Amino acid sequence: MFEGILNVDVAVAGLLIMFAVVVAGLGFAYIADEEAKGRRIDWLEEPLATAEKPRHVEVVQLRKAA
Repeated sequence: MFEGILNVDVAVAGLLIMFAVVVAGLGFAYIADEEAKGRRIDWLEEPLATAEKPRHVEVVQLRKAA
């Protein structure tokens, strides 16, 4: 009874996975081609979470209490 529906679901899922693999491959090929030409892709260079720039910390020497 559900054999036909199951086959269609598997076929659609496989098609979507293959489509995602093809799109990812094209994206990676584009990036590799641009890097081979010497161009930089700016959004790939900057990490998403950047750390703060280190601050200059002043060294304070503590004196003993009287």
